[in-house]
Amino acid sequence: MGGASMDGGRRDPRAIVSWARWVLPAPLALVLLAMLLTVARAKPHGENVHRGDGDCRACHTTDVATLNADKVAAKTDLVSDLEARCAGCHGDEGPSHRTGIRPAKNVPPGLPLAADGTIGCATCHFMHGENNSFGDFLRLDNHRGGLCLSCHELSELQ
Repeated sequence: MGGASMDGGRRDPRAIVSWARWVLPAPLALVLLAMLLTVARAKPHGENVHRGDGDCRACHTTDVATLNADKVAAKTDLVSDLEARCAGCHGDEGPSHRTGIRPAKNVPPGLPLAADGTIGCATCHFMHGENNSFGDFLRLDNHRGGLCLSCHELSELQ
């Protein structure tokens, strides 16, 4: 796959360097390269609560039977410190978008905001492993910064 070997779902950082050097404009390449190298080295730690048989109460305020009975309520029956709980396992996985802030621009419909209208981890990532076609459970393809550029201008990221 384009010279990048897979190791537990992570790309070989050397292949990313080679690809970024020739394909992307220099400033964006440096930003993306730093993010990718950091993420390639980091691994989540702790129990995997994202599996279907994971502990729902790690993120939700109700049990699995209640969550399954009311899928709409399940999206809002969340613990108040959800972002801190995400960071507890994923906090060292590299640069990420700040969470708990209101977006300055319109957010595409495929990127859901938290119940209070702020950006959360679930804005960009699937929480239950529903889809991983883009890697890291991203909701949109971030090839060449596509996910980031769906809300930001290139000049904001340089």
